[in-house]
This record gives sequence, C-alpha cells and structure tokens, in this order.
Amino acid sequence: MAPGFTPVPSLFADDRFLAAMLARQQAGTPGLDAKGAAAYFISEYAGVLGLAAASPYLSHGLVPAFVPENSALAFELPAEGRPRVRLRLLDPHCVTDRPGKSRQGSSCRPVDREGLRSDLREGLEAHMEPLIHRLQGRTGLPWQAMWRLVSDSVAARFLEAGRQFGCEEEAQVEALAILKEPGSPLANRQLHFFEIVIRDEASPRRIIARRNFRARGGCCRFYTAPGGSYCSTCVLVAPHERRRRIEAQMRHRLGLPALDETTSADGAYPKDLSS
Repeated sequence: MAPGFTPVPSLFADDRFLAAMLARQQAGTPGLDAKGAAAYFISEYAGVLGLAAASPYLSHGLVPAFVPENSALAFELPAEGRPRVRLRLLDPHCVTDRPGKSRQGSSCRPVDREGLRSDLREGLEAHMEPLIHRLQGRTGLPWQAMWRLVSDSVAARFLEAGRQFGCEEEAQVEALAILKEPGSPLANRQLHFFEIVIRDEASPRRIIARRNFRARGGCCRFYTAPGGSYCSTCVLVAPHERRRRIEAQMRHRLGLPALDETTSADGAYPKDLSS
C-alpha cells in the first residue's frame, strides 16, 4: 500500500472517519442535520468515484475494478478550501470494448458495450453499498435516497467529462444506460438530461447559447438547513420552474435582459434522454 493511502473497506468501517466527514459537511452549512450531512457527503464522494469512472470510460472505453477491496483512498482536509482526495486502484485489471486494448498479455479483458456498462454499474454498486449501509445506520437517511444521490453525482460527472472530451451526447446516452438499468439500486425515474437553448428574440432562428444539464433524481436536503432553499436542479422543483430558473441564470451571465415570465426561449425545444 502506498504511503498515505488507506484501504476503502477500512475507511468505511471507521467511525472516526465517518464522524469527521459528516462534521465537515455540517461545518460548511451550519445547522445542517445528520441526514443532510449524509446527503452532502454521499454526493461528494460519489462525485469523486464518478469522475474516476467517466474519464477512462469515455476517452478509452476502459472500466477498472471499482470494488472496495481494490480501492484505497488518501484524504487531505485543509482548514480552508476544498479537500484533496486521491483514489488508487490496487489491481490494474480492467475491461474494454475497444479493439486493440486487450492484446495478449494485457491487463484488459475484452467485452462488448453491454458488458462494459454492466461492469461499471456493478463496480459502482459494490463500491457504494457498504458506505450507504453505514451512513443509513448512523444518520437514518434512507438508502433509497442515497442511491439516488449517487446516480445524480455519477451522471453529472459523465456530462462534465463528455463536455471536456467533445462527446456530450454519447456521455448522456452511456450514463443513462449504466444508471437506469431496471433492478439496479442506481435506477430512478426522475434522473435525466435536458437542454436549455437561448435564442435571439429578434431572430429566433439564431441560437445565442445552449447547454445540457442533469435533472436530479435525489435531494441534497439543503432546503432543510437554516436559510436553505431548493437547488435549481432539485427533484422537488417542478420541471417548468427548473428550466425557468436555469435559463434566467444563463441569461444573467450572458448579460441578456431578464426572462419574460410568460414565455421560455427554449420551451418549444425540450430534450429528454431519460427514455
């Protein structure tokens, strides 16, 4: 084991580790209860895992073994600023659906696209299940709520990685195929992607800006904290209101006039990839 790294099973079983992670969430949002702290932490941690999964998947068609027994973590938690988290996979074996990456003697086993998706889904489930079990027992946040948050975070990382690699459409399709498999604890009906398009009011055919977003299936519980509110992409916000809020934010950043409350610039051009 490399210096500074701790096996994931040992961390998840350590009460001191869980207490420190939950306390850090509450320190950043004063008044946040235990369930809210668990929601924050599970979302943050799943985001780390999601980034580690999405980047090799989309760039090279690779899925490493994410099971807890193959994973080790190193945490740096400064008094101020964002934490630094490093994930180390102990065994280099992986699966791939790209020809040429599974040559004889290679650590990559060839699979088809469905096999690639299944391996990643099963790895995510195996990695997150013990943490979800521990957090449920410690905070009372239902396991179903945490699985929804895991899916949300992984989907967001797929979208971000797709944006960086120039394959947003593929990233969305793959994320939903991985996360919405019937029978998987990761599957939830509400998670999907949608697009906001802002058009020139004087010339509606001219697109000023467009961007894809992830619609959440879970709730981070920020609204339960003192002074909290619903997030723009919150599952508890009606879809039309969610679109209105996000479009208003985009228009503000672009220096455009405030949104007309009676219309939406992209209302006639929805994109829903959830089916």
